[in-house]
Amino acid sequence: MRNHDGTEMRDARRRIVYKSQFLSTHPLRTDCKERVGYGGKKFTYVSGDGVIRTMNDIFGHGGWSSKIVMERNILSEKDERGRWHVGYLATVRVTLLNGVSHEDCGSGEGINDNKLKAHEKAIKSAITDAMKRAARHFGERLGNALYVKGNSVRTAPRTNKDALLVLERNDNLSLFGDQAALRNAHLQSQSPDKTLRPTTTKNVATAAVTTHTHHNAAQKENWPQNLAGHTAAASTSLNNRPSRNSVGNAEQHKFASSSSSTGSSIAMPSPIASTAVH
Repeated sequence: MRNHDGTEMRDARRRIVYKSQFLSTHPLRTDCKERVGYGGKKFTYVSGDGVIRTMNDIFGHGGWSSKIVMERNILSEKDERGRWHVGYLATVRVTLLNGVSHEDCGSGEGINDNKLKAHEKAIKSAITDAMKRAARHFGERLGNALYVKGNSVRTAPRTNKDALLVLERNDNLSLFGDQAALRNAHLQSQSPDKTLRPTTTKNVATAAVTTHTHHNAAQKENWPQNLAGHTAAASTSLNNRPSRNSVGNAEQHKFASSSSSTGSSIAMPSPIASTAVH
Protein backbone atom coordinates (compact mmCIF):
# COMPACT_ATOMS: atom_id res chain seq x y z
CA MET A 1 0.00 0.00 0.00
CA ARG A 2 1.11 3.53 -0.78
CA ASN A 3 0.18 6.83 0.80
CA HIS A 4 -0.92 9.80 -1.29
CA ASP A 5 2.65 11.11 -1.35
CA GLY A 6 3.98 7.80 -2.72
CA THR A 7 5.56 6.55 0.51
CA GLU A 8 4.90 3.10 1.92
CA MET A 9 1.94 2.83 4.25
CA ARG A 10 2.90 1.49 7.69
CA ASP A 11 0.88 0.62 10.77
CA ALA A 12 1.33 1.85 14.35
CA ARG A 13 4.32 -0.49 14.78
CA ARG A 14 5.91 0.78 11.55
CA ARG A 15 5.26 -2.48 9.72
CA ILE A 16 4.41 -2.47 6.02
CA VAL A 17 0.66 -2.59 5.23
CA TYR A 18 -0.20 -4.79 2.24
CA LYS A 19 -3.18 -4.42 -0.11
CA SER A 20 -4.74 -7.68 1.02
CA GLN A 21 -4.35 -6.56 4.63
CA PHE A 22 -5.91 -3.16 3.95
CA LEU A 23 -8.79 -4.74 2.01
CA SER A 24 -9.50 -6.97 5.02
CA THR A 25 -10.17 -4.02 7.34
CA HIS A 26 -13.62 -2.59 7.99
CA PRO A 27 -14.78 0.56 6.18
CA LEU A 28 -14.28 3.83 8.02
CA ARG A 29 -17.12 5.64 9.69
CA THR A 30 -16.78 8.59 7.32
CA ASP A 31 -17.49 6.29 4.36
CA CYS A 32 -20.57 4.68 5.92
CA LYS A 33 -24.17 5.87 5.80
CA GLU A 34 -27.39 4.62 7.30
CA ARG A 35 -30.87 4.29 5.83
CA VAL A 36 -34.19 2.85 6.84
CA GLY A 37 -35.06 -0.25 4.87
CA TYR A 38 -38.01 -2.59 4.68
CA GLY A 39 -39.79 -3.17 7.96
CA GLY A 40 -38.35 0.00 9.47
CA LYS A 41 -34.93 -1.57 10.10
CA LYS A 42 -31.81 0.54 9.78
CA PHE A 43 -29.13 -0.59 7.37
CA THR A 44 -25.54 0.61 7.13
CA TYR A 45 -23.92 0.85 3.70
CA VAL A 46 -20.86 2.35 2.08
CA SER A 47 -21.62 5.38 -0.06
CA GLY A 48 -20.79 5.39 -3.74
CA ASP A 49 -18.19 8.11 -3.37
CA GLY A 50 -16.66 6.17 -0.45
CA VAL A 51 -16.24 3.05 -2.62
CA ILE A 52 -14.66 5.05 -5.46
CA ARG A 53 -12.32 6.84 -3.06
CA THR A 54 -11.25 3.54 -1.45
CA MET A 55 -10.71 1.87 -4.84
CA ASN A 56 -8.51 4.78 -5.91
CA ASP A 57 -6.52 4.62 -2.65
CA ILE A 58 -5.86 0.89 -2.97
CA PHE A 59 -5.54 0.26 -6.71
CA GLY A 60 -4.67 3.73 -7.99
CA HIS A 61 -6.68 6.14 -10.11
CA GLY A 62 -5.82 4.24 -13.28
CA GLY A 63 -5.72 0.81 -11.71
CA TRP A 64 -9.38 -0.12 -12.08
CA SER A 65 -12.42 0.51 -14.26
CA SER A 66 -16.18 -0.14 -14.31
CA LYS A 67 -18.44 -1.08 -17.19
CA ILE A 68 -22.24 -1.14 -17.45
CA VAL A 69 -23.06 -4.63 -18.67
CA MET A 70 -26.84 -4.23 -18.63
CA GLU A 71 -29.49 -1.62 -17.74
CA ARG A 72 -33.23 -2.10 -17.98
CA ASN A 73 -36.24 0.08 -17.24
CA ILE A 74 -38.79 -1.98 -15.34
CA LEU A 75 -41.14 0.73 -14.09
CA SER A 76 -42.40 4.05 -15.40
CA GLU A 77 -45.83 5.29 -14.25
CA LYS A 78 -47.62 8.19 -12.61
CA ASP A 79 -49.27 8.09 -9.24
CA GLU A 80 -52.51 9.81 -8.20
CA ARG A 81 -50.56 12.96 -7.34
CA GLY A 82 -49.07 13.23 -10.82
CA ARG A 83 -45.51 12.16 -9.85
CA TRP A 84 -43.47 9.81 -11.95
CA HIS A 85 -42.32 6.54 -10.40
CA VAL A 86 -39.42 5.04 -12.35
CA GLY A 87 -37.40 1.90 -11.61
CA TYR A 88 -34.23 0.47 -13.21
CA LEU A 89 -32.12 -2.66 -12.93
CA ALA A 90 -28.44 -2.59 -13.86
CA THR A 91 -25.41 -4.89 -13.96
CA VAL A 92 -21.90 -3.43 -13.59
CA ARG A 93 -18.52 -5.12 -13.94
CA VAL A 94 -15.53 -3.79 -11.99
CA THR A 95 -12.15 -4.77 -13.48
CA LEU A 96 -8.67 -4.28 -12.09
CA LEU A 97 -5.59 -3.49 -14.14
CA ASN A 98 -4.36 -7.10 -13.82
CA GLY A 99 -7.57 -8.43 -15.38
CA VAL A 100 -9.37 -9.62 -12.24
CA SER A 101 -13.03 -8.60 -12.35
CA HIS A 102 -16.30 -8.97 -10.47
CA GLU A 103 -19.80 -8.03 -11.53
CA ASP A 104 -23.10 -7.71 -9.70
CA CYS A 105 -26.57 -6.25 -10.14
CA GLY A 106 -28.33 -3.34 -8.50
CA SER A 107 -31.62 -1.49 -8.54
CA GLY A 108 -32.66 2.11 -8.40
CA GLU A 109 -35.85 4.10 -8.00
CA GLY A 110 -36.69 7.68 -8.92
CA ILE A 111 -39.74 9.73 -7.96
CA ASN A 112 -40.21 13.19 -9.40
CA ASP A 113 -42.80 15.42 -11.01
CA ASN A 114 -40.48 15.61 -14.02
CA LYS A 115 -40.30 12.34 -15.95
CA LEU A 116 -36.70 12.95 -17.10
CA LYS A 117 -35.51 13.68 -13.57
CA ALA A 118 -37.20 10.53 -12.31
CA HIS A 119 -35.47 8.40 -14.97
CA GLU A 120 -32.12 10.07 -14.30
CA LYS A 121 -32.27 9.44 -10.58
CA ALA A 122 -33.42 5.83 -11.02
CA ILE A 123 -30.73 4.78 -13.51
CA LYS A 124 -27.95 6.52 -11.56
CA SER A 125 -29.05 4.79 -8.37
CA ALA A 126 -29.14 1.41 -10.11
CA ILE A 127 -25.65 1.82 -11.61
CA THR A 128 -24.15 3.04 -8.33
CA ASP A 129 -25.78 0.19 -6.41
CA ALA A 130 -24.47 -2.39 -8.90
CA MET A 131 -20.98 -0.87 -8.81
CA LYS A 132 -20.87 -1.00 -4.99
CA ARG A 133 -22.09 -4.59 -4.92
CA ALA A 134 -19.46 -5.61 -7.48
CA ALA A 135 -16.68 -3.80 -5.61
CA ARG A 136 -17.49 -5.49 -2.30
CA HIS A 137 -16.24 -8.80 -3.75
CA PHE A 138 -12.69 -7.41 -3.54
CA GLY A 139 -12.67 -7.15 0.26
CA GLU A 140 -14.25 -6.21 3.56
CA ARG A 141 -13.10 -2.60 3.27
CA LEU A 142 -15.39 -2.04 0.30
CA GLY A 143 -18.57 -2.87 2.20
CA ASN A 144 -18.56 -6.64 2.52
CA ALA A 145 -17.93 -6.36 6.28
CA LEU A 146 -21.28 -4.60 6.74
CA TYR A 147 -23.12 -7.79 5.79
CA VAL A 148 -22.01 -9.31 9.11
CA LYS A 149 -24.52 -8.90 11.92
CA GLY A 150 -23.35 -6.38 14.49
CA ASN A 151 -21.26 -4.27 12.12
CA SER A 152 -22.76 -0.84 11.59
CA VAL A 153 -21.83 2.80 11.34
CA ARG A 154 -21.70 2.93 15.15
CA THR A 155 -19.04 0.21 15.38
CA ALA A 156 -17.05 1.33 12.32
CA PRO A 157 -13.45 2.45 12.99
CA ARG A 158 -12.71 6.15 12.82
CA THR A 159 -9.18 5.96 11.36
CA ASN A 160 -7.01 3.53 9.41
CA LYS A 161 -4.96 2.97 12.57
CA ASP A 162 -8.06 1.79 14.44
CA ALA A 163 -9.11 -0.39 11.51
CA LEU A 164 -5.73 -2.15 11.38
CA LEU A 165 -5.70 -2.70 15.16
CA VAL A 166 -9.18 -4.26 15.02
CA LEU A 167 -8.06 -6.53 12.18
CA GLU A 168 -4.98 -7.67 14.11
CA ARG A 169 -7.03 -8.38 17.24
CA ASN A 170 -9.60 -10.40 15.31
CA ASP A 171 -6.88 -12.35 13.52
CA ASN A 172 -5.19 -13.23 16.81
CA LEU A 173 -8.48 -14.64 18.09
CA SER A 174 -8.81 -16.92 15.07
CA LEU A 175 -5.22 -18.24 15.14
CA PHE A 176 -4.53 -21.62 16.71
CA GLY A 177 -1.57 -23.88 17.44
CA ASP A 178 1.77 -22.67 16.13
CA GLN A 179 0.19 -20.15 13.78
CA ALA A 180 0.31 -17.39 16.38
CA ALA A 181 4.02 -17.96 17.09
CA LEU A 182 4.86 -18.19 13.40
CA ARG A 183 2.97 -15.00 12.68
CA ASN A 184 4.68 -13.14 15.52
CA ALA A 185 8.05 -14.30 14.24
CA HIS A 186 7.13 -13.07 10.75
CA LEU A 187 5.96 -9.70 12.05
CA GLN A 188 9.15 -9.43 14.10
CA SER A 189 11.23 -9.97 10.98
CA GLN A 190 9.20 -7.37 9.05
CA SER A 191 9.48 -4.71 11.76
CA PRO A 192 12.21 -2.09 11.18
CA ASP A 193 12.55 -1.71 14.97
CA LYS A 194 15.01 -4.47 15.86
CA THR A 195 14.63 -3.74 19.57
CA LEU A 196 11.20 -5.37 19.66
CA ARG A 197 11.19 -8.78 21.32
CA PRO A 198 8.54 -11.46 21.74
CA THR A 199 6.50 -10.93 24.88
CA THR A 200 4.98 -14.34 25.55
CA THR A 201 6.71 -17.49 26.77
CA LYS A 202 5.71 -19.33 23.65
CA ASN A 203 7.15 -16.58 21.47
CA VAL A 204 10.39 -16.62 23.46
CA ALA A 205 10.71 -20.37 22.94
CA THR A 206 9.99 -19.95 19.25
CA ALA A 207 12.61 -17.21 19.00
CA ALA A 208 15.16 -19.48 20.74
CA VAL A 209 14.42 -22.32 18.34
CA THR A 210 14.69 -19.93 15.42
CA THR A 211 18.04 -18.62 16.66
CA HIS A 212 19.36 -22.17 17.18
CA THR A 213 18.22 -23.09 13.68
CA HIS A 214 19.97 -20.06 12.21
CA HIS A 215 23.14 -20.94 14.16
CA ASN A 216 23.11 -24.51 12.82
CA ALA A 217 22.52 -23.21 9.32
CA ALA A 218 25.50 -20.85 9.66
CA GLN A 219 27.70 -23.67 10.90
CA LYS A 220 26.63 -25.86 8.01
CA GLU A 221 27.27 -23.06 5.57
CA ASN A 222 30.77 -22.40 6.99
CA TRP A 223 31.68 -26.11 7.33
CA PRO A 224 34.16 -26.19 4.39
CA GLN A 225 36.05 -23.17 5.74
CA ASN A 226 36.06 -24.61 9.28
CA LEU A 227 37.31 -27.97 7.99
CA ALA A 228 40.10 -26.28 6.04
CA GLY A 229 41.11 -24.33 9.15
CA HIS A 230 41.24 -27.46 11.32
CA THR A 231 43.26 -29.32 8.67
CA ALA A 232 45.79 -26.49 8.44
CA ALA A 233 46.13 -26.36 12.22
CA ALA A 234 46.68 -30.12 12.42
CA SER A 235 49.30 -29.95 9.67
CA THR A 236 51.15 -27.16 11.47
CA SER A 237 51.12 -29.16 14.70
CA LEU A 238 52.55 -32.21 12.98
CA ASN A 239 55.27 -30.17 11.29
CA ASN A 240 56.31 -28.64 14.58
CA ARG A 241 56.59 -32.04 16.33
CA PRO A 242 60.25 -33.20 16.53
CA SER A 243 61.04 -36.24 14.42
CA ARG A 244 62.67 -39.48 15.69
CA ASN A 245 65.94 -38.71 13.88
CA SER A 246 66.09 -35.24 15.36
CA VAL A 247 65.53 -36.66 18.84
CA GLY A 248 68.29 -39.24 18.27
CA ASN A 249 70.69 -36.61 17.00
CA ALA A 250 70.00 -34.46 20.00
CA GLU A 251 70.63 -37.36 22.36
CA GLN A 252 73.88 -38.25 20.54
CA HIS A 253 75.01 -34.66 20.73
CA LYS A 254 74.30 -34.62 24.45
CA PHE A 255 76.15 -37.94 24.97
CA ALA A 256 79.14 -36.76 22.91
CA SER A 257 79.33 -33.57 24.91
CA SER A 258 79.33 -35.49 28.17
CA SER A 259 81.98 -37.93 26.85
CA SER A 260 84.30 -35.18 25.73
CA SER A 261 83.99 -33.53 29.09
CA THR A 262 85.02 -36.77 30.90
CA GLY A 263 87.87 -37.43 28.51
CA SER A 264 86.78 -40.93 27.58
CA SER A 265 86.84 -42.04 24.02
CA ILE A 266 83.81 -44.06 23.29
CA ALA A 267 82.89 -44.97 19.76
CA MET A 268 79.40 -43.81 18.94
CA PRO A 269 77.33 -46.21 16.91
CA SER A 270 76.21 -44.82 13.62
CA PRO A 271 72.49 -44.26 13.31
CA ILE A 272 72.74 -45.83 9.87
CA ALA A 273 73.41 -49.55 9.73
CA SER A 274 76.72 -50.29 7.97
CA THR A 275 76.96 -52.90 5.26
CA ALA A 276 79.78 -55.43 5.63
CA VAL A 277 81.73 -56.23 2.51
CA HIS A 278 83.29 -59.68 2.36
